[in-house]
Amino acid sequence: MRDYAKLMASCGVEEYLVTETVYESAELFFVKKKLDMRRARKTAEASVIVYKTFEDGGEKRKGNATFVLNLSDSDEEATAKIKAALFSAGFVKNKYYEFPAGVKASEAVMESDLNGPELSEIALKFADAVYEEDKDEKSFINSLEIFAVEKHVHTISSHGTDVAYVKREVNGEFVAQCKEPEDVETYQDFEYDSLALDEIRALVKRTLDMTKDRAAAKEMPKAGNYDVVLSDKYVSELFSFYANRANAGSIYPGYSDFKVGDSVQGEDIKGDKLNVRFGVNAPFNEEGIPRKERSFIENGVLKTIHGNVRFSYYLGVEPIGTYWKLLVSPGMAAFSDMLNRPCLHVVNFSDFQMDEDDGHFKGEIRLAYLYDGKGNVKFVTGGSINGSIFEAQKDFVLSKETQKLAWYEGPRAVLLKNVAVAGE
Repeated sequence: MRDYAKLMASCGVEEYLVTETVYESAELFFVKKKLDMRRARKTAEASVIVYKTFEDGGEKRKGNATFVLNLSDSDEEATAKIKAALFSAGFVKNKYYEFPAGVKASEAVMESDLNGPELSEIALKFADAVYEEDKDEKSFINSLEIFAVEKHVHTISSHGTDVAYVKREVNGEFVAQCKEPEDVETYQDFEYDSLALDEIRALVKRTLDMTKDRAAAKEMPKAGNYDVVLSDKYVSELFSFYANRANAGSIYPGYSDFKVGDSVQGEDIKGDKLNVRFGVNAPFNEEGIPRKERSFIENGVLKTIHGNVRFSYYLGVEPIGTYWKLLVSPGMAAFSDMLNRPCLHVVNFSDFQMDEDDGHFKGEIRLAYLYDGKGNVKFVTGGSINGSIFEAQKDFVLSKETQKLAWYEGPRAVLLKNVAVAGE
């Protein structure tokens, strides 16, 4: 690692945070079932933040500026970038805050069954798993991209931080296509931090099935209020509301009124109570703060506020860093029982949005299954859902079946009661 302390001192910088990342990947690109391109990449760069404390109108301020430093940059080029950033930081008039003492630790390796094999081998394993499910006569994989990644992350700061970790993950995307009776495509992305071969197989099968069903869907649902079932990635997107609202960066400016000890699921909970823990997606956060699994919500009650150093300092809470991974306890309901009633199971949206400010969720329906509670199901497309999590959360029904994604582990499905659906 470059001697940043000496470099910063020569530029007059007293506070700084540097994160060097070496990114190595094995990448596969398929057109249908043919491997079109194989690529190996290795890149290295540093994200640098410089801070400047100054007086403005009698108030103590702390500004900052961020820039990217290529590890191939000369010291002269680095010096020019640092001085420019320090100058820019003087125009950012944030209220003053302080950093806690930094942590020093030897390099940590994230535990995973991805560790050990060559990245190229991992990528091929995922490709094989994807194409194991590509056997439908009507619906098929049109294209596939897979990235097996290893990241070496090293963070240092003027506050004594010196931590590092290694992590592996697999991400990518594919497009499923069905040409009859209508030519339609379904885009799907994925991200795993484990050798999730069963999970990717299941995702491919569901996507191929929904693409075929979307090609056959003609009718819109009738407008009205429905019990709506969301599943798979939309469950994690729905529950991300709570993590975003509990972030000090949302609470301090007044966008969120969450406080520790509040029943953030409401006072009259009739359905499943939320029990959520913060998971660890990396041993240290972007500011070099150690991460550990933490209680987040217990029986609907908020236990922890998270966030970066700046906003945590303003609120007077422990600066534990920002957490993104949620571990949600499953419910008691079988997924099949959720669908054994009149309900609308939306499996694909054109665009699903969970607004952390006003609590509204909405999305245009690309494909949904309309159940009548008597064993009959109809494919529908078009229309949209529009609801408020503040109204829906008291009646959550969570599935006992679970899913495991890079950023979420918990119920595979959630039932939302009495949601407005726009249709014909």
